[in-house]
Amino acid sequence: GKFGLLLASLHASASPVWPPAGIALAALLLLGYRAWPAIFVGAFLVNVTTAGNVATSLAVASGNTLEAVCGAWLVNRFAGGTTVFDRPQGVFKFALAAAVSTIISPAFGVTGLALAGFADWTNYGAIWLTWWLGDTTGDLLIAPLIILWSIASKRRWNRRDAVEVGILLLLLCVLSEAVFGGWLTISARNYPIGLISGPIVIWMAFRFTQRETATGIFILSAIAIWGTLHGFGPFVGEAQNQSLLALQSWTAVLTITAMALSAGMAERGRAEEALRESEAHVSLAANAANLGLWFWNIRDDKLWVTEQWRRLFGFAESEPVSFDRVLQFVHPEDRERMKQRVQHMLEHGGGDHESEYRITRPDGSTRWIAGYGGVELDEHGKPAFARGVSRDITKRKIAEEELRESEGRFRAVADAAPVLIWMSGPDKLCNFFNKGWLEFTGRAIDQELGSGWTEGVHAEDRHRCVGVYKRAFDAREPFTMEYRLRRSDGEYRWVLVSGTPRFAADGAFLGYIGSCIDITERKLAEEKFQLVLDAAPNAMIMVDSAGVINFANASATTVFGYSLSELIGCDIETLVPERFRDRHPEHRKVFFSQPSNRAMGAGRDLFGRRKDGSEFPVEIGLNPIRTAQGLFVLASVVDISARKFAEAEALQHQAQLGHLSRVAVLGELAASITHELNQPLSGIVSNASAGERFIDRGDCNISELRDLLADIVADGRRAGDVIRTFRGMIKKGDPTRQRLNLNDLVMNVVRMLKSDAMLRSCELEAMLDPNLPAIGGDPTQMQQVLLNLVINAFDAMRATPVPHRKVVITTERNADGAICTSVRDYGCGISEEARERLFDHFFTTKAEGLGMGLGIVRSIVESHGGTVAAENVEGGGARFSFSIPAEKGASK
Repeated sequence: GKFGLLLASLHASASPVWPPAGIALAALLLLGYRAWPAIFVGAFLVNVTTAGNVATSLAVASGNTLEAVCGAWLVNRFAGGTTVFDRPQGVFKFALAAAVSTIISPAFGVTGLALAGFADWTNYGAIWLTWWLGDTTGDLLIAPLIILWSIASKRRWNRRDAVEVGILLLLLCVLSEAVFGGWLTISARNYPIGLISGPIVIWMAFRFTQRETATGIFILSAIAIWGTLHGFGPFVGEAQNQSLLALQSWTAVLTITAMALSAGMAERGRAEEALRESEAHVSLAANAANLGLWFWNIRDDKLWVTEQWRRLFGFAESEPVSFDRVLQFVHPEDRERMKQRVQHMLEHGGGDHESEYRITRPDGSTRWIAGYGGVELDEHGKPAFARGVSRDITKRKIAEEELRESEGRFRAVADAAPVLIWMSGPDKLCNFFNKGWLEFTGRAIDQELGSGWTEGVHAEDRHRCVGVYKRAFDAREPFTMEYRLRRSDGEYRWVLVSGTPRFAADGAFLGYIGSCIDITERKLAEEKFQLVLDAAPNAMIMVDSAGVINFANASATTVFGYSLSELIGCDIETLVPERFRDRHPEHRKVFFSQPSNRAMGAGRDLFGRRKDGSEFPVEIGLNPIRTAQGLFVLASVVDISARKFAEAEALQHQAQLGHLSRVAVLGELAASITHELNQPLSGIVSNASAGERFIDRGDCNISELRDLLADIVADGRRAGDVIRTFRGMIKKGDPTRQRLNLNDLVMNVVRMLKSDAMLRSCELEAMLDPNLPAIGGDPTQMQQVLLNLVINAFDAMRATPVPHRKVVITTERNADGAICTSVRDYGCGISEEARERLFDHFFTTKAEGLGMGLGIVRSIVESHGGTVAAENVEGGGARFSFSIPAEKGASK
């Protein structure tokens, strides 16, 4: 700022050269508007120390700051900001923004100085013009220099460029010194030679970038200002201020001209670079696509071609190319057609002319070429030039020929096939039907092509048929379906249709190919099969490997509560209770891996689930069926709810019979029970009488009395045990399964029957295996089995002499691990006619018997998973035995 004010002559604050204006504008463009406070402070300090007062300095500083802000806004808004010098339009917009924005500073400054009395109003116009021109020139000279050197240059320098720019700068300095340094012996004011340094700047603008141009202008301006101040150069006038104003006017014009030219050259360079890149991309794309580019100047008959085009046609690198020469390469059979095609193109002009022809290359090979071109007409409507591309399509032509041959073979095979074959294109329209189809339908090929074939589909099936076809087509997936197709005699026949998508080698979708098979006989057989299955009393369900129901009969709808349409297509797990549903798919997978005719769920209860959510017991038989469509399973499902109810009633009746049998047994043991109770009761009476006598004598011994009372308590407990034992036999109740020691049960029965054995004059002996494992069962029922067998043994020895009456109860473990218990008597044995019916209910050999005892024995043993047997024993008598499985994990 101080340097600029040193050049002021008309007024101390108005300089014809004001670099701070350009510095402020560049700072705001590079740093943003946030830099304005620094500009304001700098301007204020410069002016307050130069002329005027604080008020005028504030006005001048405000004007300088507002001028810079306004100029920066105009450049950012309308000229592209810091890229303003990239295009000539930007340079002119920058000059206009500088000229407009610099009006603000002199308006603020000169007016403020005049109002404060520091400037003469008569000199207002001259001061204002000097101020405005100084600021404008500062913007034009300094701002571009700072901005361009602050932005990285994209130019790549080499040694030759550096030498050239060095020579130009040296020449600029020398000529500038010659013009503005007083070296010339002639007057620079009288001859144009004084402006000889200007072309150097123009040359720099033409050869180099805007940065070098701005630098050259700055050097020239600096030398020119120095020389003009010293009285040299073509702009020296009567007054210094006048001389500088004239110099700055010339400098401004030269700056705008040189910067615009430099921007234009840069823009041209960018356009040329973009064109080269575009040409490189086009050439690269053309080479990659095997395209040869050509340009034909029709007036001069000059043909420009790319290297790829030469390789396509077999032209040497330097061999001249003309239209007539190209025609010589065209195959003789295609040459005349090629001439006609070109003539048509020249007569009608326009683009999108296509042709395919053969050429014979110098090596004798024949190639197919596809040409695409267009003709442009001149202002008189005559062809001026043509451009286009040529592409080698030999491989495609060979492939097309092979495809035609393949299609011919396919048609021959398809026509000989015993099935109906059809084919469609990517547009869903059928484009082929074989001879078998046409003979079956009795229609011509033209009637069937496109969607005409749907006219032969039964009206009830047409909508479904077309829907399946379109959905599969859109998904590009294979499909199968069944529908009725009208035969040539008018009868509708059921056909099975299979369609498969076709794809080219490159993955392009080509359409569908499919076949149709007459399945009318199969459908009739299926209907008969359906009638048979519908007549079956069991629910019949057919399932595929995915668990989907494909068939169900009428009984299935009755059993499960679903309609037939609801069952077909749903998962089989729908019919399985939720508690088993998660495990069922795994069971199904195992069966499909090892299919066989067998019952499902052997050893466990099975349940089905109705539509209302209720469960019911079922029995299921599985039968694998192998078909052309894969493996299916036909399941026969029987609702056994009624049978289960009957079995429950039978068990209840059995339990009631068992209870009646136990009561009857206890009735037979009434004498034994009386005898068992008589002993403890007699003891109680005797001991109580003895106690009374002790008390009556008056010499009662407390110790003896306590012993008597202890004996009474013991006899009472023994009587209670007898009562509880027999009461448990009489008591009704549901069976309870628990771990049992069979030896303990035997000893309890021995104690219960001990008195009865004495009354019958029988010996009762137990031979027990001490190492028996536990069994699982109901203790009351197992006691009943032992009681029935032992009492039966007592009855069998009524005719046996007293010394030989003996019953032996034995327990032991069989070879298979089961616990065997036998009751052996020495009676009359078992007759042959009674052996087969011995364990039947209501069969007896006793005159007064009911025939329930041994029948109940068998029922109880079998309900415990055991078996019962009877045999005669050598030496007389019989042996009744039963075996019960040992409980799993049980030890001795």
